[in-house]
Amino acid sequence: MTTKVLLFEPRFEGHHLPWTGMISHALLAEKYEVIFAHGSDPRQLVRLDEAFPGLCAQLECVSVQTDGVFDGGSAFAALQRLAERTSPDRILVANLDEFASRLFRGASVWGGHGQPLKGQLRGIYHRPRPLDPAQGGFGNMIKRFGYRRLVRQGAFAGLGILDEFLVEQSGGLSSTPPMTWMPDFWRPMHSVTRDESRAAMQVPDGSMALLFFGVSHRRKGLDLAVAAMECCSDERAFLLLAGRQDHDPVLAARVARLVENGKAVVHDRFLSEDEMSMAFTASDRVLLPYRSHYGSSNILSTAASVLRPVIASDFHLIGKRVVEHQLGVVHKDRDSLSLAKAIDRSLAATSDEFSSWIDGMTAWAARTSPEAFSRSVLQLVHS
Repeated sequence: MTTKVLLFEPRFEGHHLPWTGMISHALLAEKYEVIFAHGSDPRQLVRLDEAFPGLCAQLECVSVQTDGVFDGGSAFAALQRLAERTSPDRILVANLDEFASRLFRGASVWGGHGQPLKGQLRGIYHRPRPLDPAQGGFGNMIKRFGYRRLVRQGAFAGLGILDEFLVEQSGGLSSTPPMTWMPDFWRPMHSVTRDESRAAMQVPDGSMALLFFGVSHRRKGLDLAVAAMECCSDERAFLLLAGRQDHDPVLAARVARLVENGKAVVHDRFLSEDEMSMAFTASDRVLLPYRSHYGSSNILSTAASVLRPVIASDFHLIGKRVVEHQLGVVHKDRDSLSLAKAIDRSLAATSDEFSSWIDGMTAWAARTSPEAFSRSVLQLVHS
């Protein structure tokens, strides 16, 4: 008898689209029948089929929204309604963050829902602050209380967590559903030569290209990278900006000065898969100067897949990973001078230091491969 899985994911921006596709492929490969609960924006299915050709035809696609409004008034209510209609054997929420905070607060105040969804609920929790003992604050305390109440009621069959250290700690918790580590996976990039890539990305000969990839939101720390470039001592350092820029006028002027001085190049657009491959292949290091970023980063996994050591903030999970798994060097969070020193230190690495980073990157790429992610999806669904 075929097992029916209800996959809930109403969003498609950022990481949501590739995660939907990869989860779906993993389930379909195991012959699961997949009901895909999506949002009302027609671009979601179009873009999903563009990224994963033919996928939507293999799914039973059902919208849980009307004109952007969830059926029943909330994401969790929409999930409950669809589950009642379709009677799935498993429920997998691709992004539990969609309603976790509201659900936990409600359980804390009102006592929960009495085994919501009959203990079928499995969810991937990308930023699980209420589950993390290291996260303080009144808000987290309230949500943590509600979460524990739901656990006692048998709400969750399993949780997928991107923080491997938190999963390791979960064995010592008094009450928790099974936790599965979900690798923040990379996807194979097109093969291009280094010379071709550096020419296409306009990286000067003899330079050491520091790739800042993606949008330039303040939380990503582009201003820190620019400030570091203005004071780092290694003349080979060259900033490669690849992705849409926010066009903050002050920051844009500083970037323009770096470009004029031959210390940077900007590719201000959404990059195709071919261009993404060239950006990473053209680089020597990858910058992750994220401001107090709680959680994982797909860019770290992507850098590992092409063996490009990183220079990252020492904050929380990314910083801990870089140090524990020898993926590069870290700098003090929110500190551009520390970042400048980290850039100099990275570019001046000895052959032994560089070899240790390559070994670490090779191992991390294996742990975060698409195949490893598929195995984790199936482990979560089987929990």
